[in-house]
Amino acid sequence: MKANFTGASSAGKIWKAAWLFLFALPALSFAADFQIQPMTMELGAKVKSGVFSVINNGSEKIDFQVSLQEWNQDEKGKDILTETNDIVFFPKIMSVEPNSQRAIRIGLKTPPSSKEKTYRLFVQEIPTPKKAEDVEVKKNIKAGVTIAFRFSMPIFVKPLKPQEGFVFDSIDMSRGVVKAVVKNTGNVHIKTRSVKFSGKDAEGKEIFSKEIAGWYILNGLSFPYEAEIPKDVCAKVARVEVIAQTEDNSITGNLNVQKNNCAP
Repeated sequence: MKANFTGASSAGKIWKAAWLFLFALPALSFAADFQIQPMTMELGAKVKSGVFSVINNGSEKIDFQVSLQEWNQDEKGKDILTETNDIVFFPKIMSVEPNSQRAIRIGLKTPPSSKEKTYRLFVQEIPTPKKAEDVEVKKNIKAGVTIAFRFSMPIFVKPLKPQEGFVFDSIDMSRGVVKAVVKNTGNVHIKTRSVKFSGKDAEGKEIFSKEIAGWYILNGLSFPYEAEIPKDVCAKVARVEVIAQTEDNSITGNLNVQKNNCAP
């Protein structure tokens, strides 16, 4: 089933965000209170270095391990992280005293190219063991779990001539599931704020709606979004409208629905 696409996108503001991971490790303490500023960094021909500040807001010293990897995505939008020597950073192990801060210095080794390159800096707390009697669990078994934080900050190396754009690569439907693939046609990353699916009957009345939160789409890559239409509603849907929205731009696609698109 062919879909009709309308709308356009143009150069706009580059979204800035970062990951925050929360995970459990076998140890005997609780997560410390710290933050990192800024949460993203842009480097390029004019700005070849930068600084992240790790701020300890707690009452105890915190130890950290720092690492950096190149960041790409596969055809399903899953992140791929690989080792790289494109960027130098220091230190790799550090301690931050209470109510203090330390700097992580970043430097670009390779010149910008025709496409944006992307990396992630990981700052992970190193747990500090405490006495086992500090934590008590069921059946008088004493143990502990550390809730440790790992921040992941994106680093974007801008191309010589940044160009932003995105389109619907395809919109199709099978067994009541609508799939829309958003393709980044520019040479820099985009971040979709949301993708909304709207099912309409023959008179144009909306009878189904689902909105999905967006995410980064790196340059030249695509990200698939899906929405399942309930069986009792699908038979009444004549058209599905899909709107992908960034902070500054949006694109719209339409799919005419046939009865066999809803068949199990």
